[in-house]
Amino acid sequence: MGKGSMWAMAALVVGITSISCDRDRKPIQLPPLAEGPFEPRLKEGWRVHSVSYEGTMPNPFDTTTTAQFNGEARAVSGEFTFTDRNDSALVDYRIDFIADLLVGMVPVHYAKQGDGIWRYDSTVKTLWFYDFPDTLEFVVDYDADTLQLWHSTVLIDYPDMNIVLPTRMDIELRK
Repeated sequence: MGKGSMWAMAALVVGITSISCDRDRKPIQLPPLAEGPFEPRLKEGWRVHSVSYEGTMPNPFDTTTTAQFNGEARAVSGEFTFTDRNDSALVDYRIDFIADLLVGMVPVHYAKQGDGIWRYDSTVKTLWFYDFPDTLEFVVDYDADTLQLWHSTVLIDYPDMNIVLPTRMDIELRK
């Protein structure tokens, strides 16, 4: 095989690889950033549209190493409803999804719901939900009038391995 043929073959492999990688990526077309105070937008109510997750866990196939997991959740549902009552900022929330952590392992069902008091700190773009005994913390990554992108570190209970996994959860909320 000549040098020209090898370069053509290499270009073909690179082209196929970049096409297949691009196909896996979700094209994100974000609406314009919202203007004005954040808190009034919250009170319009938000549905959980999608959830992605990532983390590490003990490798079930080789206990001397850890395994990375990540993916897009399926069977996603939930909502966040913010209200004011008696001078208190209240939130009623529900997040529900199924995560496939590793191939060959039983999927994990994550469900969290509650109600409590919420607070937002605009300097660190963080929401706190105080729902005794839990406190949830969400960092606001993107704030638009019709779209919210938040992330949090949550604990996912995996009873089949008798472990609790700290997991980064990215959620997309829509009106």
